Amino acid sequence: MPARGVRPIVRIPIRSEVRRILLEGMLRGDPAPGSPINESELSGLLGVSRTPLREALLSLVGEGFLRASPGRGFFVLPLSAQEVENLYPIIAALEGLALRSSPRASSAEIQRLNEINQELAHGRDNWKAALDADERWHEALLSRCGNERLLETLRMLKYHAQRYESAYMRHSGTIIQSVAQHRAIIRALRRDDLEAAARFLDANWKISQDFLLPWLRTQEAVPSPVTRRRARQA
Repeated sequence: MPARGVRPIVRIPIRSEVRRILLEGMLRGDPAPGSPINESELSGLLGVSRTPLREALLSLVGEGFLRASPGRGFFVLPLSAQEVENLYPIIAALEGLALRSSPRASSAEIQRLNEINQELAHGRDNWKAALDADERWHEALLSRCGNERLLETLRMLKYHAQRYESAYMRHSGTIIQSVAQHRAIIRALRRDDLEAAARFLDANWKISQDFLLPWLRTQEAVPSPVTRRRARQA
């Protein structure tokens, strides 16, 4: 018999692991927005059969990352200014709800928020480090919220937001900085003013949206390589 205290081995379904790998790749822009998925190539690269790969792809279709086209396969959804306009206010509202329903932050928790924010301030030349620090900061901010369903919904929505922010920072060379807004939220938490903290949190997401929308509209005005190729073939 196994010794007491030894945790059982948890076997992760192959389709879940494939989904995770594909999602992490899309957050890095590989495959790029709008590009097709080569199932045969992916199956070989990942060392899995087509069945779990297809299950993972269908899962990502349901989550809004991919599009399935009958007879043509799967495609990564392109980036869209309209999606950002729809997505960011929802995330802001749900984070505000999570923050308002959280108990008072302890001194240790506030100190942790300060430490992560300092990491973010120092990540001016590394978009990956900045994105990671910002994600950890928001997780720490909402860690006291006991509504796991709400937090899980936010995690999924933020995967979509990360796809946009990583693409913006990779291509523009500009890192979205939220340090000042985070400091304002921390000051409000010290005063135990959750309403003020929630207002600053809403402004935090609005600033990210203001960075993204002009860039996305510029990108949408330029035909993609796929669109240009189709026009030449017409």
